[in-house]
Amino acid sequence: MRLEHVGIEVSDLYAMELFYRTALGFSLEYRYVSQNSPGLRSVFLRSGGFALELLERPRDPGFLSARARARPNHVALSVEDVDAVHRRLLALGLPGALLRPPRDTGDGFREAELVDPEGNLLELSQRVRPPPRYPVRAVIFDWDGTLIDSEPNYYLADAKLLARYGLPFTEEDKRRYIGGSNIDEMTDFKRRFALEESPQELAALKNRLYLEIAESSTRLFPEMKRFLDGVRARGLKVAVASGSAPAVLGRLLAAVGLTGAFGAVVSADEVLLGKPAPDVFLEAARRLGVAPEECVVVEDARYGVEAALRAFMRCIAVPYLSDPPLDPAFGVADLLFAGGMSTFEADRALAFVESALPPA
Repeated sequence: MRLEHVGIEVSDLYAMELFYRTALGFSLEYRYVSQNSPGLRSVFLRSGGFALELLERPRDPGFLSARARARPNHVALSVEDVDAVHRRLLALGLPGALLRPPRDTGDGFREAELVDPEGNLLELSQRVRPPPRYPVRAVIFDWDGTLIDSEPNYYLADAKLLARYGLPFTEEDKRRYIGGSNIDEMTDFKRRFALEESPQELAALKNRLYLEIAESSTRLFPEMKRFLDGVRARGLKVAVASGSAPAVLGRLLAAVGLTGAFGAVVSADEVLLGKPAPDVFLEAARRLGVAPEECVVVEDARYGVEAALRAFMRCIAVPYLSDPPLDPAFGVADLLFAGGMSTFEADRALAFVESALPPA
């Protein structure tokens, strides 16, 4: 018998995965979405010969304070034959202990549970099937900084907007907003600069200024366009999920010749929360009719990477701001082009997608 893994129940799966991968160097083994326990998701991480399972499921707000009493964490011990071990333990009687019968789990284990006399949970675990591997059926693209080189134009629009109030705005100022939604940025403008207009009014004015600049000067990143074409040629569904306003997206899709190219185009204006919340990606998957775990997101910003992983989607990260040190969020992307768009390779990204295509 050997230690198979230790399982820890968590309340924020993304934050805890980021912590263990960044602080202790764990790498991703697989992600799992339970079909038998609605809302249960887990991430298996490994470092050397040690595996750590982080589990997230719907919990009451007081979960963290009650965790010590509930004892939801567990230690899993690997055995050669779960059923044989279960029969032996059953014959022993084990006063004060609780022994549950073996079952097959959705992520490929045959497993029996043993609760010791003090209430600690031990899983007796035997791998009987490979870990789950979810096929890729859709690719969801961020828009600004991922498909199009829009950030310089957005900076000019922000600068023109604030110049109307006699306020300076530098490229360094702009860095803090890259990857977020337009309305969130305007909300911060109103707070920072005590502007009278509402965030919605500021966003509408900025969008007009931006379109005056962008419609004649926006270009697709050539290598990312080649990746998009390759994804579509392989029959995958595609979507755009962006922080830009719907009207802006529509006009710029037309400007770069991509009107009708996507099965769904979703703006952060159409969901409750912008990135780093997962809402815009989840809505894109819903409109495509694809499960979140069967989607790959392509992102240029740390907020977008976080949003993709919170949605339980795989992520290809191509940082727009690639000067080191990169934000730790980029380190948990499934495929990272650390040098940014200048290092992005469509063939390598396509190979990543092809490795997870559904069986023919």
